[in-house]
Amino acid sequence: MLAVLALAAGTAVPADTLIDRVWDAEPPPTATDTLHSYISRLRSRLRAATGREAQIVFSSGTYTLRVDPEAVDLLRFRRLRHQGQAVAESGEPERAVTLLREAEALWRQEPLAGLGGEWVSSVRRRLREERRTVRDARVRLELDLGRHAQLIAELSESVMERPIVEPVVADLMIAYYRSGRTAEALDAYRTARTRLRDELGLSPSPALDGLHQRLLRRDPALLLPEPAPADCESAPDNLLRDLHDFTGRTAELRQLADVPDRTADTALPVMVVHGMPGIGKTSLAIHAAHRLRDHYPGGRLYLNLRAHSHEPALDPADALTMLLATIGVSGSGLPGSLDERAALWRDRTAHRKLLLVLDDARDAAQVRPLLPGAATCRVFVTSRRRLTDLEGARSVPLEALAVTEAAAQFTRVAGTARTSDRSEVARVVELCGRHPLAISLTASRLRHHDTWGVSDLADRLAQAPAPLDEIDAPAGITSAFELSYAELTSEQRDLFRTLALHPGPDLTWTAATALAGRASATVRDGLEALLERHLIEETTRERYRFHDLVRDFARRVGTREDCSAVRDQAIGRILDYYLVVADNADRLAYPRRRRLAISARTSVRFRPVLHDSDDGQAWLDVERANLLAAANAAATHATPHARLFPHVLAQSFLAWGTWTTADDLYLSALTSARAADDPATAAQLLVEQSGVLWNRGAHDDALRRAEEAFDLTERLGDRWGQAEALGHMGRAHLVCGRRDQALRCFRDALSSHEAVGNRDGTAETLNLEGIALAQAGRFDESSERFRAALAIREETGDRLGQAKALNNIGEVHTMLNQHQEALRYYERSLVLLRSAGGRRELANLFSNFGNVYRATGETERALDYYRRALGSYRATSDPRCEADALTNIGTTYLASRRHHEALIHFTMAERITNRIGDQYARQQALIGMGGAQYGSQRFGTALETYREALRVAEEIDAPVGVGKALEGMASALNATQGVVAARPLWERAKRLYEELGMQDEANAISRCLHTLKATGS
Repeated sequence: MLAVLALAAGTAVPADTLIDRVWDAEPPPTATDTLHSYISRLRSRLRAATGREAQIVFSSGTYTLRVDPEAVDLLRFRRLRHQGQAVAESGEPERAVTLLREAEALWRQEPLAGLGGEWVSSVRRRLREERRTVRDARVRLELDLGRHAQLIAELSESVMERPIVEPVVADLMIAYYRSGRTAEALDAYRTARTRLRDELGLSPSPALDGLHQRLLRRDPALLLPEPAPADCESAPDNLLRDLHDFTGRTAELRQLADVPDRTADTALPVMVVHGMPGIGKTSLAIHAAHRLRDHYPGGRLYLNLRAHSHEPALDPADALTMLLATIGVSGSGLPGSLDERAALWRDRTAHRKLLLVLDDARDAAQVRPLLPGAATCRVFVTSRRRLTDLEGARSVPLEALAVTEAAAQFTRVAGTARTSDRSEVARVVELCGRHPLAISLTASRLRHHDTWGVSDLADRLAQAPAPLDEIDAPAGITSAFELSYAELTSEQRDLFRTLALHPGPDLTWTAATALAGRASATVRDGLEALLERHLIEETTRERYRFHDLVRDFARRVGTREDCSAVRDQAIGRILDYYLVVADNADRLAYPRRRRLAISARTSVRFRPVLHDSDDGQAWLDVERANLLAAANAAATHATPHARLFPHVLAQSFLAWGTWTTADDLYLSALTSARAADDPATAAQLLVEQSGVLWNRGAHDDALRRAEEAFDLTERLGDRWGQAEALGHMGRAHLVCGRRDQALRCFRDALSSHEAVGNRDGTAETLNLEGIALAQAGRFDESSERFRAALAIREETGDRLGQAKALNNIGEVHTMLNQHQEALRYYERSLVLLRSAGGRRELANLFSNFGNVYRATGETERALDYYRRALGSYRATSDPRCEADALTNIGTTYLASRRHHEALIHFTMAERITNRIGDQYARQQALIGMGGAQYGSQRFGTALETYREALRVAEEIDAPVGVGKALEGMASALNATQGVVAARPLWERAKRLYEELGMQDEANAISRCLHTLKATGS
């Protein structure tokens, strides 16, 4: 009897149905009286076991079990199943697998064990099928996540249980095939074919037979599907170019380049290549990576960790920012902490077959956060240390080359024509310490001297100066450097020394020309000469870099031969170059910013040609590492450039998410501006730093910087600066729930913008004010602000601004349930965005289209738009908008009475908003959570959730949220305590809706109260 009531999931069960199922359609004459007795005893036992948490209620000839659905394992199982399916559809397969596994874990033994009868047998069969559905769905998700090896044992057991269920057989075949066990995959097919023929007289279905044929062809499409990187036409690949003269290292290469057998090992393959400087660690790792590129279609990434560079070692948080950017995850929403970025990196690489080369690692602590979590990826680490404390890593030590390998490398570089004397070649490579870099440099010298023989070269090496003394390099390498340097012309030697002063990891021809301060043709010829002699490397077309040891040698020679004034002038020229070109690129990419005057000490004659916004943005992104290095160099040398670099890069910081670096640079810039008694520059820097901090979620710090900027601009009489500072202050107040203060800031900012004629600032402030008014439920005023902003954007020709204003006007119409009018504005906005660009604005528009289609009952269309928006927000790491999209998806499921799916999305949204401190969005998520809990008949839990939503909404003065929370609390109280307890809250919500002009919501409450009064509930 308890099973019948529990399986009814809170719905009423007629007494006749209970009798029929308890006595299996053959009730005794006294069945009704006996049922009453059973019910009485069951009530007593439930009361003793649970108190009032589980009650059997009788009404109009029916019985209902009122209990928290979470206390019934079947109902909890179904909730987890629905949530897992919904989360998978929203692009989170890992979370979906976790939920489905949790659902499966609720099964401990045979359902309804010990009970018999036709109804029980029918239910048992249905429940078994539900369990199989969950298991099959989870298995397919895990197959797509690359866990084929782990699934083989489970799938083999499933096939034994259901040998003729073709989808299960197909899953096992795919798991075998992806694990490299093709013969067993084919055997699984043959076994299934035999069982189908012998037991059912059937042949395999076309689907299973087609899979068999594809296995015979070794169809590569059956391998792990590789999702395309966000907004990229192809997988990311920034590997350094391979060396055409790579020789030797056969044993080490075999260790690195063998494809791992993942049938038994589910751990991430990590290999540490370690050895002395210049021994060929990077060359080996890159060569192996190129040989493996076809095995890693999800991307081949290279990152220099700079443990032994002239630049500071790369911080793991900044390294993660760079790695995430390569797979399409960037922007102002990047998580602030190292742990959160590492988790995001593991999540975004979980579905990829990706190869990562981490070059020049300092220690294991620098590497650990950068490791993907999936066994489908592979990592090569190079280091001068062994990194024995890097868990699970295989060691690949590199020593000096064997004589035969060293001689082969020498011959390959120098050519075979003059290397026939093997004994002299052996002598040369021994003098080079069998060191790969020294061998390449020395062989290159021989190739460029037609009159030399190998013995001449050997004699010169034997007589060369001592090796570099500050590095642990083998004897002979300095000799190779000195010989190569001595053979350069005077102009080439000057260029060699000067290029070593470049602060970044690589440089272009135009940057080299600026740094050298010489004619462009001379610099180009010099670069070619250095490239021919292996003194620099060309990583991609017309991008050059030094090997660390060569750079070190060049700097030592520069210190020896050039005075400090000459070196300082060169550094000044390259800082001028990057500052001026970055300013030009930034003006193209972000033309509506307020700018400080940028002046260079030297004329920047040669610079890249940039035509438009796309060119400017692309140049800034490509040169990011060099720009940050130049900015750090300016701060280190305390040059006047220090206070200008952060200003020029302010918008780029938001795109790159390099928060730690930005904070450090702003600190140096502000110190420089104050030391120079330059309050105007300091004020502008404070405003920009406030924007960086706001995007990080550090709202209190953002407010303090904006307030300090306001004080400075007020003393200077700079009303433009005051207006910008007030805008940032208002934005910080708004997100923290202080709307009245925010509106005061916006009004003051608007007055100042209008006074100085800043039309763009006026439009942006009207937009912010409109958002605040909409949150307050003042929709007419909000729409008026958005329309005024639209008029200005039309006047100034700002298409992106027009699109934003139209979108916001449409959103007000949506809030007022004027959906057709809203659609007209959204469609106008879409036309503009297709021509003007604006990825975030387009995602916002998708969300609003979803809102309209949800309200008009087009559920699947709404979910499609929301998921498109969600994918875009996740790709750019925009947590605020991601939470908004999750809330919208949850609301759509809730409207469709799919309460479990709704709850998981609301819960994810609430966690994000709580983490980033967005209280307005949090109260929306809490209201949704309460609705989903109420719909699942978890009335007590729903009441507590609504109370928390009410507290937050009242704290931040969000009247619409207050009304929704009151309405939800009333519904929960009505379900548990009756209409008398609920009526005051409904009445309060109704009055609030009427004050806000939300008549539809007020009328809905009136109808509800009238119905309850009529029925006497």
